[in-house]
Amino acid sequence: MKYLKYLFFLFFVTSVSFSQFDKTIIQVGIGIIEPFGNTAKGTYYTNLPLGQTTVLGIDSNFMRNNYGLKTGLSFFGKAKFNFDKYAITRGTLFAAFNTFNTFEPSKSGNIGVTVININNQYDTVLTSVNYSYTFNSFSFGLGFELAPTAFTSKVSPYFGANISFNAFNGKLSRTENRVDSVTLSFSDFRIGVDFDAGIEFKINNKFGLSLGVKYDLGNLLLKNTNGGIADAIEWGKSNGSLNDGEGTFYSTIYEPVLTSTRREVRSKKKDINWGTIYVAANIYLNTPKKTTKKAPKK
Repeated sequence: MKYLKYLFFLFFVTSVSFSQFDKTIIQVGIGIIEPFGNTAKGTYYTNLPLGQTTVLGIDSNFMRNNYGLKTGLSFFGKAKFNFDKYAITRGTLFAAFNTFNTFEPSKSGNIGVTVININNQYDTVLTSVNYSYTFNSFSFGLGFELAPTAFTSKVSPYFGANISFNAFNGKLSRTENRVDSVTLSFSDFRIGVDFDAGIEFKINNKFGLSLGVKYDLGNLLLKNTNGGIADAIEWGKSNGSLNDGEGTFYSTIYEPVLTSTRREVRSKKKDINWGTIYVAANIYLNTPKKTTKKAPKK
């Protein structure tokens, strides 16, 4: 991590030294995101057999083999600094917030609970349960972009790539009898890359539109699984690990009956990749050239 500050410093100095700041572009957009790969997308809940009935529980693949991700939304902003007077080569700085499972409603059913009845015997009873799940990433980074026909000042395709620094956070909630909620949260920082392509439409000297697609490889570096007994994935945990590296970890969330027994499970190496289709507004920070008024001739 100590090298990151030097990377940012080098990028800043390069931008200041060579950018054409009279042609800086600020891009603000929104997009639809879709997870790719069987280690990112999936379903976090499932029906589990319990005696003669079926209950709603957490799928045993969740966090072990995939993250149960589905379609979501992306909100982003980007600054583009031109490296030449024709605006063909550009440096980029960006920040984005991505939220998955946006359109998936909460799920309701029953779950088993172990009790000791009036006869001092163990028994299992059913209680109503409601699950909800969100998975977010806050990303920022820098990169390079090429716009080969930007000199026309009308329509131009662009292609780029960025290094991305991603803070991932997942939150799974369980509510019994619609009264009180217990939450499992897990989060981690990862480094990845993204590839961006689109087309710009310049409406006037101040404003334009872009349509584009982007593909993120969100956790190329720093994959890890925390396998300590104190790192168990369980209800009420607020600082769980992403567990995207190959290994083992402890968990209590996969049984048809709520339990505090920590079971050791195997974690698959998991990639968090997603694609984005977006529309954006471009704001051109054109600095008007100063003109010197000539004195009238006598």
